[in-house]
Amino acid sequence: MALLSVVSVISGVALLLSGAWMVVVGGIAAFVVGLIVAALLEYLVKGLDAAALAVLERRGRRAGRIVGLLSGILPMLVVLGWEYLCLTRIMAMQARPELLWFWSYGVATGPWTIFAQYVGSDQRTSCGIRAYAGHLAYWLLSALVLICHVPHWLAFAAMLLPAILPITVGTLLATADREALRNVRI
Repeated sequence: MALLSVVSVISGVALLLSGAWMVVVGGIAAFVVGLIVAALLEYLVKGLDAAALAVLERRGRRAGRIVGLLSGILPMLVVLGWEYLCLTRIMAMQARPELLWFWSYGVATGPWTIFAQYVGSDQRTSCGIRAYAGHLAYWLLSALVLICHVPHWLAFAAMLLPAILPITVGTLLATADREALRNVRI
């Protein structure tokens, strides 16, 4: 993944040199927006986690787990939607397709990967799993749309397969006892 990130930057430079500067400027702007969305999303996840624990204490397991499920599903839907938009918008531009794909890869997956590296230790696990699943989902989406010419709705649905793990982990972490997790020694 790190190599693909480097190749994505090189592709951005190549696109600039080939005169496709609008793609690069738009990609940089989208990347910055992605970083902002990633940061805001973590505040939402923390709020949903707190709400899940509160509902779990007041209303019981079932209601708490439903709110916890939102904490697992919502961030992945945002990540997958972001990646879908990046791929479809950037690939629609006029330039060499391989350069566009590498550039779109960096724009789509970069914000989540960078954010996962700098987030606090209490959220690092779920952010890292989400970022990794996002990479896998982007590769799957790219293969299905660009190579196999699968309808977009079906390709987006297939992106949910790599999202199963982060959704599950997000749901479980939302309803977990934080103090008990801090005291676990491996």
